[in-house]
Amino acid sequence: MEIKYLEYFEKVAQNGSINQAAKLLYISQPHLSHIIKEIEEEAGVQLFYRTRKGCSLTPDGEHFLDHCKIILKELERLKTFSDSSKPEKSTLNVSMTRFSHTAECFNQICRKHQNEKNFSFCIKEEAEMNVIENVMEGKSNVGVIHFASRESSAKQKQFFEAGLHFVPLALFQPSICLSRSHELLENHELIDLSALKQYGFVRYIGQFEDFIYRITTQNLHLDLNESPKIVYVNDRAEQMSLISESNFFTIGITEFEQQDSRYQVVSIPLLGCNECLRFGVIYKEKSELTAAEKEFVELLIKHYHVLQAKEAEQIKKRPAAFVRQLEEPV
Repeated sequence: MEIKYLEYFEKVAQNGSINQAAKLLYISQPHLSHIIKEIEEEAGVQLFYRTRKGCSLTPDGEHFLDHCKIILKELERLKTFSDSSKPEKSTLNVSMTRFSHTAECFNQICRKHQNEKNFSFCIKEEAEMNVIENVMEGKSNVGVIHFASRESSAKQKQFFEAGLHFVPLALFQPSICLSRSHELLENHELIDLSALKQYGFVRYIGQFEDFIYRITTQNLHLDLNESPKIVYVNDRAEQMSLISESNFFTIGITEFEQQDSRYQVVSIPLLGCNECLRFGVIYKEKSELTAAEKEFVELLIKHYHVLQAKEAEQIKKRPAAFVRQLEEPV
């Protein structure tokens, strides 16, 4: 039995509901139900009474929970002992949704610490749900995510209930990323989503739930997951190289450093889109970030603040109709 299954069991017992526990754990309700059933089969006893209103512990379940708490507490003590016995090391452990601006900040921290004798820095690029799960399970101490601005209230409520602290970074309008020599740029400063239907869409593997793949504008709703022409890639360089040498496109935000000079790929405002992308940092409320992790979060805040200001300046230069659209409530 995996240790995290004990944590899942404890969360269900605390909430009296598999559905509520699944939301807090950021996993699906059917998956959590299957895990609880596996635990019961391995234990050889029924641990929960199940009703339409939720679930409650059986006498065997109460006994199992007592042992579960002891095991998890001892494991935490063992981890603390193990950490204290190791030589002091600078560590940075990050999970992020795929956006170049976050990766730039991580690379900057790596360059700054490159001459230190002892450090361990790790970054994982994954879908939003995986990033949240990594932080909750302690696989990563810091998570950098993005989601649709209309989901802000619901997301922050979920983070609070899950014991996660959320630090807002910035709010961006989505842009279309395409080659500087793309035919659509010959006569247009702005591009309507409908004009992209005939072109191939380049996207990352996974992340089907991502807002930027389901775009709604004033005149059109387009699920890019259903595009007739899709190219799936696994990394940023592959995506940029392909777009620079073809008429393919993707959806992103303001340009990252050297995007144009290195790849000849530009970011053009998406005409008529009245939704934004909210970026933010998450970490456990009770966690103690390392010095390098605090440094990384501070750098993110500064970097995204600069990007936000840069986009604000660009908005001033855009056509009046586009600026009016941005002033509408999101």
